[in-house]
Amino acid sequence: MNFFEDTVSIVKVAVSLLLAIFSWLLIRFPAPFQRLLNPRPALTLWGFFIFFRILPFILVYLVLDFAPRSDTEFFYKKAFAAYQGKMVYRDFLSYHAPLFGYLISLPLFLWNNAKILIPFMAIFEFVIVWATWRYYRAVRPDALLVAALYFVLPMTFVAMVLSSEEDIWFWGVGLITLHYASRQQSSLWIGVIWGLSMILIKSMVIVLLIPMFFLVDNKFKYVLGLALVGIPSIVILYLLMGDAFLMPLQHSGYHMTPNLVSVTRPILSGLYNQISLTNLNTISLFITMALSSWAAIRYKHLGYQRLFPTLFVLTFGIFMLVQPSAPGFYLYLHMIVVLFEVMRSEDRAFGFQLILLNFLLVIQPITWVIYIGMKNYDDWQAVFASSVTAADYVIQVVEVALLIVLVWKTYLHLKMLDRTASPAYSIPSQRAGSSSVS
Repeated sequence: MNFFEDTVSIVKVAVSLLLAIFSWLLIRFPAPFQRLLNPRPALTLWGFFIFFRILPFILVYLVLDFAPRSDTEFFYKKAFAAYQGKMVYRDFLSYHAPLFGYLISLPLFLWNNAKILIPFMAIFEFVIVWATWRYYRAVRPDALLVAALYFVLPMTFVAMVLSSEEDIWFWGVGLITLHYASRQQSSLWIGVIWGLSMILIKSMVIVLLIPMFFLVDNKFKYVLGLALVGIPSIVILYLLMGDAFLMPLQHSGYHMTPNLVSVTRPILSGLYNQISLTNLNTISLFITMALSSWAAIRYKHLGYQRLFPTLFVLTFGIFMLVQPSAPGFYLYLHMIVVLFEVMRSEDRAFGFQLILLNFLLVIQPITWVIYIGMKNYDDWQAVFASSVTAADYVIQVVEVALLIVLVWKTYLHLKMLDRTASPAYSIPSQRAGSSSVS
């Protein structure tokens, strides 16, 4: 396929480039934007949501009548099957949690069309962005600008408008647990809430649940909370469909990019080819949980409310780096937390790196999926087989380097939180790290 004949790809790259430029202007010249936006926070949030989510939806899917692509099409298939009353895993394919297909089938009662999933997912996203802004506005004077930046970033725009991704829901769940973290029996409720996410979203959250075991104070109540949801769910699923409920585990059977495995494969393909992808993913999963668990143990004294957002970013940042089956769009899962928790307005270099990473994560799937056919680079000959493969590999290397920077910056932020955790350091009560998780 000739790139210049692929209109959709050209438009996607052009729009992403314009969004990247706008994003950089927000970071480079924050003062005039803040003076413009801060007096009317509700109008600002609604305005950016409408302009960067609702209007593009109307233009692309209603005016131009484009058919949904990517994950939206796959989501609709499972939503429609659930809408018809079919049994998940037994009657239709799903790599998500057992109730996810039924949840996203709800808008089909209004309009039985795949297009309806995009505004449905966008509403969830908007609620989570709004809640995040409210959570951070007391400690970040630029919180409203950060929320606006989130809507403008290329990857978050494409992930929602073109793919209706749901991964930001995990952070929404995290916000709910932060609300309960200062209450009595909080460890129990945190376990229950994350257990519910396992049956509502997808099982990938397991990578975070293990490190949180070392973060909460009352580990028994945390595990009890998970068990109160998990054990009945497993029993019911097994009685209904046998071992078919293990279907989501098959999602680890696909190579994705970019990650450390994809960029080191030309050098280490002999080693990787001796290990099945499933085993390689399992090893990577343990690496992620081990490193994240170490951080949870080492900095547990910071408290759940102060440590969890950074631990959230650190866990999924490491996961993206080491997991061979983790696609680049998983950045959408924790991008909003990176902006509010890790990024600082004075660190413009890091802001530029985040924008560049967003842009590259939009254009790299175009080369790797459409033009290369998702093939692995098992040697240097495969890398330099054409200008497209060489360009794709270079982009992957840059993306991985930027992901390493992101993880390192997150770790430095964690150390900064540790340095400021002293009696002389005070923060608003809603972010207080001294609240116990019992």
